[in-house]
Amino acid sequence: MAKDYDVVRGDEAVDRHFWLAALVEVGRITPGERVLDLGAGTGRFSRLVAEIAHVVAVDPSPAMIDQARAKGTPNLILADAHALPFRRDAFDVTLLIMVVHQLADYRKAMREVARVSHRAVIATSDMRTRTLGILEEAFPSLLAIDRARFPLVDELVTALKHAGFLRVEVEERPHGRTFTVAQELERVKRKYISTLDLLPPGEFDRGLAFLEKELPRRYGDTFETSASFTFVGASR
Repeated sequence: MAKDYDVVRGDEAVDRHFWLAALVEVGRITPGERVLDLGAGTGRFSRLVAEIAHVVAVDPSPAMIDQARAKGTPNLILADAHALPFRRDAFDVTLLIMVVHQLADYRKAMREVARVSHRAVIATSDMRTRTLGILEEAFPSLLAIDRARFPLVDELVTALKHAGFLRVEVEERPHGRTFTVAQELERVKRKYISTLDLLPPGEFDRGLAFLEKELPRRYGDTFETSASFTFVGASR
């Protein structure tokens, strides 16, 4: 995934004005603070946060680290969220941006986050309210698989408190984007939702064929998305 990861996900204007703004506001990040970007992937957000803070980017994938390095992302470390190679209180704030659903044991990871940082910001999706529109028709198993992957927001709040964070706040932020139908089809082909890689055999190909027919018929040339992302801020 590393080579193509940013092709259908990265958009610097969106990353800066939606994601970075939310992370800074919810995490109360101030200039010069020490920030850990946990599950940094290709360094998409690390490079933006590094404009105002001192960032260390951690990911367990060598391919993702290599891609981040090729983009000039500073301070890259290959490591596992469940056993972070840092001393206690090494960071002011840790960021986990659409990462918790990929952790083998998010509760253990939250304990590590609380050990190494004073604050945390988690960006995730609330599976109780998530809808995918026409993608639900195309890929009938998608939401059920996602609901099994993503911890419920209440569970995350509990895990953060058990890890030692005394104050935990939850904020929903709506996020809409507009694509051409051709762009949306390309995003699906490149599996911009990681769960598309986990569908039962044959479902992806059938769903893609459905979208190639139905997206132009229903939407013409323009496809609009509407979503809401949950930001959980925690502090000790």
